[in-house]
Amino acid sequence: MDAPTADALRARERRDGSSTIVCSGVHRSGRDRDREEAGLTIYLQPVADVWVAPFADATELYSPWETEVESWADLQHEINTLGASYPDERFVWRGQADASWGMRSSLYRAVANQISVAPTEGDLVAAERRLLDLARSQWRLDGIPGLQLFAQMQHVGVPTRLLDVTYNPLIAAWFAVTQSTLTSVDDADARLFAFTVSPTNAVRLNSDWNSNTPYWFRLKSDNARQRTHWGTGLGRKLWHPPALHDRIPAQSAAFLLDGVPIEAPEHGFGRLHPGDPERWSPERLRQVSSIPMNMTNVRRGRLPVEKGPVFTYRVTAQAKPEIRDQLEKAFGYSFATVYADIEGLAEYLRSRPGLLVGG
Repeated sequence: MDAPTADALRARERRDGSSTIVCSGVHRSGRDRDREEAGLTIYLQPVADVWVAPFADATELYSPWETEVESWADLQHEINTLGASYPDERFVWRGQADASWGMRSSLYRAVANQISVAPTEGDLVAAERRLLDLARSQWRLDGIPGLQLFAQMQHVGVPTRLLDVTYNPLIAAWFAVTQSTLTSVDDADARLFAFTVSPTNAVRLNSDWNSNTPYWFRLKSDNARQRTHWGTGLGRKLWHPPALHDRIPAQSAAFLLDGVPIEAPEHGFGRLHPGDPERWSPERLRQVSSIPMNMTNVRRGRLPVEKGPVFTYRVTAQAKPEIRDQLEKAFGYSFATVYADIEGLAEYLRSRPGLLVGG
């Protein structure tokens, strides 16, 4: 059956007050992660078609700014070059097994696949409210602050807006080049991202961020979001969470937090190409990213950290085996050390059932 429009779903909720999201983890096959990953299901019966944004392939966003990595030596060189070019700055890293995948959180993909349009910030907040209500009222997870509850959900595969990053570029590289259950990893180029970190945008678990109601729920309109730079590209948050489970320290993990891109007189949306004054509009960005993205490349001069610049590296498919071999043999990064908990063992065996019979 056809997926309903976002307006139809909102009209239905206004009419009957229904809670339209139910937790359901369903793996789907296909060429990109948006077709393969699942999340929240709006119906109690299966949804036949999965919507994929027309710009789900994010190559257009990345390619004008990317640096190509063709070997282990290239990877080491680029990591060292970035650090040497900006010795006073700090970065967090993210690796993705397919270079064309957008920067879309699991919750963003789940909601988009259900409402058949690129979600707005209001759509994500509505989904998060239902998630928290479901977890607290039916799973008896009350008394846990909202942000920490989302982190626990992320750990077990419930869709959230949190974007996983690491302080360690080699761990990000491992994620980029290591076999995924969702794709034949060596058939496609991979991608690394380096996000600049602004000390003023670090999340502290104080009264603003450690309450039952997540901080961003209080921003009731785009005007309120503009005033706090939420979704404008000027206020991306980084949360260094407590060790809620073994994977967090094992992966040197952190989370990026930001709003869905919105219109704002002051913003940090990136330019289409180097030297081009035209910038990505929030509507266009929402097709490929759940957060504002300001792509850049290494160059002389001060790095405008306040505008959240992002560096990207395309790792060729041919380079993956060599990089993976170096990371596993020389540095000890493996599924067991990166997913260092009993859930990691379960996930490993689910994707490799042949091991149980010597395969």
